[in-house]
Amino acid sequence: MFKKLRLWLSPQPSEDARHEAHLTRLRTAGMRIGTGCKIYSDFNTTEPWLVSIGDRVGIAGGVKLITHDGAAFRLRNRRPMLQSLGQVSIGDDVFIGENALLLPGTHIGRGSIIGPGAVVRGRVDENVIVFGNPAKVMGRASVYLERMFRAQDALDSLGLPENERRALILAHFGTEER
Repeated sequence: MFKKLRLWLSPQPSEDARHEAHLTRLRTAGMRIGTGCKIYSDFNTTEPWLVSIGDRVGIAGGVKLITHDGAAFRLRNRRPMLQSLGQVSIGDDVFIGENALLLPGTHIGRGSIIGPGAVVRGRVDENVIVFGNPAKVMGRASVYLERMFRAQDALDSLGLPENERRALILAHFGTEER
């Protein structure tokens, strides 16, 4: 009981400190990660040293980076030690949406946006937005971001205290407080 009480009373690390610790774990595992990144996924790739992430990259939860093709297992009777590997590289100023999957040999160009759930393999040009399975270019990322900037539902709520943020969002959408 005292152990739980002590944990509850002890100061908790800030979100920024927890995030920095997460990035340190990924870097220690061998990933090359630039500055100003926000990564909300726990990558379990078996070859983290084949992953490079540029500066100011945002990666949502559930994203997977795969650096090997497990189907090589089917060739073990002919080549027992065979592995099929590929690097995953993500350029600067990229955003990768929830539950996206980046396969071996994928390169995401600077300024691109990968939509949630997209399955990406190969080269994605700079400044494009891709969605789907398989992922397809749907337009220019810069055009999408400009529309978002001017959108009616774009609210300046990040970083507000939770009660102010909630009140602003509920008022904007005309929703009653519960």
